Amino acid sequence: MPTLTTDLDLACARLKAGELLALPTETVYGLAADARNEAAVAKVFALKGRPSSNPLIVHLAHASQTGDWAAEVPAAAQRLMDAFWPGPLTLVLPARGDVSRAVTAGQNSVALRVPAHPLARQLLERFGSGLVAPSANRYMSISPTSPAHVMQQFADSDLLILDGGPCAVGLESTIVGLLPGEPARLLREGMLSASQIEAVLGEPLARGEAGELRVPGQHHRHYAPGTPTQRFQQVPTMALQDPRCAWLWCGAAQPSVGPALDLGADPERYAQGLYAALYELDNLGLDRLLIQTPPPGEAWAAVHDRLARASRPLD
Repeated sequence: MPTLTTDLDLACARLKAGELLALPTETVYGLAADARNEAAVAKVFALKGRPSSNPLIVHLAHASQTGDWAAEVPAAAQRLMDAFWPGPLTLVLPARGDVSRAVTAGQNSVALRVPAHPLARQLLERFGSGLVAPSANRYMSISPTSPAHVMQQFADSDLLILDGGPCAVGLESTIVGLLPGEPARLLREGMLSASQIEAVLGEPLARGEAGELRVPGQHHRHYAPGTPTQRFQQVPTMALQDPRCAWLWCGAAQPSVGPALDLGADPERYAQGLYAALYELDNLGLDRLLIQTPPPGEAWAAVHDRLARASRPLD
């Protein structure tokens, strides 16, 4: 079974030996491996059950390491790094020729970020190079935001988990593409909003399809509980009397026979608690999980994206 530790030397030694480590970040826990070691990277794909066509994000200790991975760092990327790193922003840049195409899923672009979690930064500093760290869960299941979630996902493994407590942001990073000949493009919603990024860029972000470019977290079903999950706007009142139905509310909870959690109507607090709430309700083994749809607006964009991939609308 997995083991918890706060020993950075042990964690670093595991990574240098080509083994995997569950790493805390401010977004979610990642399944970390040496990004320069193709055998270690292959272990990440194997343990997660992740297809090799899905690229990985390389995590760095400092923005100054970007040139070790990116063939070109445009001025727009430098402005975003200065403004938001360390933090929950991933930049997709042209990849150097010596970057493993196992990491980039065969593409000539590489996704990079500098996480803000203090333990992650200390470990990356000691390690001295980049770590891939996709979410520490089985492919397409709920992302982990605590060591307990990682232990549940990989209960049958000997994975070492660096215990950094609960994640402060709770949703995966915003991804922005900055590739030659292309406009700056929002590739994945995160809690760092498009308007915050546009204010630094001084221009609007492109949206929508990005040609053949693949980035993490874009499968139509992702972040999903095992319990059949649906979203609603109008409360299905008959289901309130069903003890086999669990509820996740957004500040407007109604009394129900089945278990319920209310994450409130503040988008940052909701995002921080979302995956933990999904784990708690999913573990009950009930027949249905009903999620109240949060309000519209940019502050909720990342939450809407994750809920859309984790569930389907209530008919």
